[in-house]
Amino acid sequence: MTDRSADGRGAPLRTLADKVNWLIGRATPAGRGALSNAEVVTLIEKVTGETYSHTTIWKLRNGQATNPQMRLIEALSRTFGVPPAFFFDTYDDQQAGLLAEQVELLALVRGTGATSSQLRALLELSPEARQAIADLVAHTTRTEADRLSRSSSGESRNDPS
Repeated sequence: MTDRSADGRGAPLRTLADKVNWLIGRATPAGRGALSNAEVVTLIEKVTGETYSHTTIWKLRNGQATNPQMRLIEALSRTFGVPPAFFFDTYDDQQAGLLAEQVELLALVRGTGATSSQLRALLELSPEARQAIADLVAHTTRTEADRLSRSSSGESRNDPS
């Protein structure tokens, strides 16, 4: 990949540092800043059982480490849901475009706290049941937004308006 970022927007992902930073940026939970190097190594250990120092991640992110061991590439791959080939020059733009959606979806799923068994159970439901759950989530989201809006504007719960 040489001409553009994985999502077709932004700076091209030419170097290993560009790719690592792009992945870490996409793995960040909604509503907060990028993961710190310490958070990245904690996530890697949680997902893979492999331990690395935050300095190792720092060196990857700033370009000081340009030829990491394959074990680290594999740990990053498993942690961020990308194939090891992503980190090499032969990974093409079309593959990267599909990958952008997958990485962002993984970050969203991790941010919900949903377990793999919960997601599997959801997938086993009929389309009608999944739609009912989607409708319930949409209704709950609207209700929560209304509640937060009222509390931030100083309205009381007992206010009849």
